[in-house]
Amino acid sequence: MLGIYITAGYPDERRTIELLQFLDKSQVDLIELGVPFSDPLADGPVIQAAAFQALQQGTNLDRIFEIYKQADIKTKTILFSYYNPLYAYGWDKIIKQCLINGISGILIPDLPVDEAEELCKKFNDAGLDLVLLAAITSTEERLKRIYELSQPFVYLVSRVGITGSDDDIASLRGGTAKQSTNQLDEVMKKLKSFGDKPIALGFGIDSPEKVEAAYKQGADMAIIGSKTVKLSEDLTEFENFIDSLKTKV
Repeated sequence: MLGIYITAGYPDERRTIELLQFLDKSQVDLIELGVPFSDPLADGPVIQAAAFQALQQGTNLDRIFEIYKQADIKTKTILFSYYNPLYAYGWDKIIKQCLINGISGILIPDLPVDEAEELCKKFNDAGLDLVLLAAITSTEERLKRIYELSQPFVYLVSRVGITGSDDDIASLRGGTAKQSTNQLDEVMKKLKSFGDKPIALGFGIDSPEKVEAAYKQGADMAIIGSKTVKLSEDLTEFENFIDSLKTKV
């Protein structure tokens, strides 16, 4: 399976609609629609810059729901958002708007599993997903709790650090490029031992070769973000890149 991240409102609203419609036509398995935020702790310079530009243009959650409505697509889509914008908007309002507009749920990278149970239940009771991130540094107990709460898949961060990378998958197996080369393997095996819930691998995947490597690593889904955001300004380059990825699915 293939998941693609784009930043809502970048480079502008019209292009966001075009990107969504192309991804829908391409039949990718998941779209992560990023909510611009001023302090994106997990994001590298590419996504930070895109978020800043989108914010400068007035992109907010109300506009994002309108953009998604205009795109009129069917591909499973989740919002990728930090906690603060969602909290400020209001959880009941978020749930209502997701249900009205056909968005499947949200992924909150800065929501720790220790504080996620109540919110996960709230979304699941509404028929929506809430995806949690697992780290390669997490304990087995913590990984198991993340696995239990995260729906419909677990997002495994391939390394310690921010989004975007020039390293290959082999060098990402650890806390840093050179550290503990079998750490990612071990965490993947632990997650797989808990059941058959899909595991998505992200951070540092930016080529067809790395997508293929992610599958060989045991991932059920490869997620690409920084590269697709970088290509968003040129629709033809974006489309060609997505087409090249589909050959590895």
